[in-house]
Amino acid sequence: MSANAPKRGSAKTVGSPGPAVFRSVLVPIDLTPGSDRVLGRLRMLPLATDGDVTILHVIPGSLPPRERREAERYAKKALASEALHLRESLSTNVGVDALVTLGSAAKDIGTAATETKAELIVMGRGGGRALRDAFLGSTAERVLRQAKLPVLVARLAARAAYHRPALALDLDQAAHEVLRCMLRLIPPPRPPVTVIHAFDFPYSRSAYTMLSEDEAEERKAEIQSKAAHELARCLREALTKAHVPPAHAPHWEMHVRYGSPRLVVPKAVSKAETDLLVLGTRGYTGPAHVFLGSVAGDLLREVKCDVLVVPPSPGAAKTHP
Repeated sequence: MSANAPKRGSAKTVGSPGPAVFRSVLVPIDLTPGSDRVLGRLRMLPLATDGDVTILHVIPGSLPPRERREAERYAKKALASEALHLRESLSTNVGVDALVTLGSAAKDIGTAATETKAELIVMGRGGGRALRDAFLGSTAERVLRQAKLPVLVARLAARAAYHRPALALDLDQAAHEVLRCMLRLIPPPRPPVTVIHAFDFPYSRSAYTMLSEDEAEERKAEIQSKAAHELARCLREALTKAHVPPAHAPHWEMHVRYGSPRLVVPKAVSKAETDLLVLGTRGYTGPAHVFLGSVAGDLLREVKCDVLVVPPSPGAAKTHP
């Protein structure tokens, strides 16, 4: 990766960050009109008063030399202007750096995230090409696999702080990390949060099960009740681990439904008029991603609101989707 603008190199380490602030944020922009949504959302994030923001533009390395030089001149000028506007609108102590690189978007974003010790990546997502996205994933998905950091994909115009968030939660080891990241992104006073959980009912597909229709419905209701109970316990434990007092905890609006998360989550998001969907990803790469697919990737393409995707923490065990 070739840098064409100075970088701080790392986030500040003086002091102790609060639970609801980000100290270093990386903001890749493509200099299209959609970049305004990304930068607008950045201005509303809970940033540390002495934090760092790095705005990044990656020029495709495949450009011919003449076009590359023109693109570099334009990008440097545009990013310098954006950095100036950000310094004027953010806290006076927040540092803003502009970085232009030449290469591959996902790889350079991952490298920049490491160099700046970013805690969050905020970026947009264009329409993409359906077939290419299906096999290779969108740039946002490739960034998730490359950087292994929470990625906030901004799609909506940032007119206000998030006030209709939804949390798509699975009952696995990643649930606490997903919730912790959401609480960090949305500081108190927090709005009500729709908690979405899709559960499976294996008996409905078994050729060896002799359950009647009534018995099957009764068993499904039992599984739903147990899932809701486990979900409530998981939320309580996550709040305790995040040291969130009851007064700062959001009101949970449970939405536990039978079916695939690829169907249940978009329907619930649409019904709740959600402006932010928060979910985790199992972190599949390579052949596992191609053949099994990514629920997070599918939802990222399907829903129309902003999406915060939280990857598994390093060393977390991977399970099937």
